[in-house]
Amino acid sequence: MLKSVSMFLALTLAVFAISCSSSRKSLKNSAYDIEIVEAEGMAPIIDNNISAAKKTSLHEAMKGALALVVGVYVSQEALVSKAILIDDSITSQTEGYIEKYEIIKEWKDGAFYKTRIKAHVRREDLSAKLENFENEPAKLGNPAIAFLIKESVDGKLMESRYCELEIKNIFAEAGFAVSDTQDGDILISGEGSSDFNTQEGLGGFTSYRAALSVKAVKKGSDEVLLTVQSSAGGIDLSKKGAARAALINASKKIAVEVKDGVLTALRKKTLIKITIENAESMNKLSEFIKALRNIPTVRDCWLRSFNGGRNAVLDVNLRRSNAAAFSQIIGKNKRFEVEIISSTSYSLNIRIQPK
Repeated sequence: MLKSVSMFLALTLAVFAISCSSSRKSLKNSAYDIEIVEAEGMAPIIDNNISAAKKTSLHEAMKGALALVVGVYVSQEALVSKAILIDDSITSQTEGYIEKYEIIKEWKDGAFYKTRIKAHVRREDLSAKLENFENEPAKLGNPAIAFLIKESVDGKLMESRYCELEIKNIFAEAGFAVSDTQDGDILISGEGSSDFNTQEGLGGFTSYRAALSVKAVKKGSDEVLLTVQSSAGGIDLSKKGAARAALINASKKIAVEVKDGVLTALRKKTLIKITIENAESMNKLSEFIKALRNIPTVRDCWLRSFNGGRNAVLDVNLRRSNAAAFSQIIGKNKRFEVEIISSTSYSLNIRIQPK
């Protein structure tokens, strides 16, 4: 536990210190994408051994340079949850990711020796390694999951949310961002009903039977990702406890299936909705659709609606990425000037003008 905390603090402090005091820029050469960063390392001088302290401080500076790049390209969640793994697998192996470096300054500071360097970090090599440290939701755009599952007992609508809680916990454990409101990129909605079954032969216990039906819908595009049903029983000394147990058991049966189904659907395709304000004509829309179809990340796109020269709605099927990231791509289109008005993970609101 002590080792975990110390390594995490070391990595976090390195990123913080460098972000405050160093510069960073990118360049490309014939072989690699390079990030150039400045970082500082220090080491205690033990038994007046300057040579050993000098060597250690240089190594710490190189680790700090990698820590900066890691902090930029890895989500904060991955940085926190996998601090030891990142430290062991990346920042401790500086030779594999730093192409070259130069010492800017080195000096003795009290009982410590300090070294400041400018390092050329191989971003391409590092990015490939870092992909393994991001959780699956982060790779798929990190959508926020909202929940709205109504529950009833013996035909009476209840205010309880046992089904929501069970399924929400599974999504949270998988690394999804879960919402406490109905605002999210994906809405898990449905109905769960728990009805009296029997008390006979149960030695004073009561049995209830629950049926649960849920679906996952991408807000914005209204794409249905999955629908799942389940049923389960529950027993307890009280009717209330038995009804609750049945709803919880029905939720547990499908919670992982719902989570896995959402992940599978997001891996296969990403459908986003683009709303175009003040669309001028069908010809203009046709040209814009052709331009979108020529983007490598676009699998296909088509017109959903067009209300006579005012607003248009397009469905765009992406091979990867999400709407927020895609907005950066279409913003660089050479044929159209695109103004991004608003965006979510699965919807864009834009205004376009031919250049």
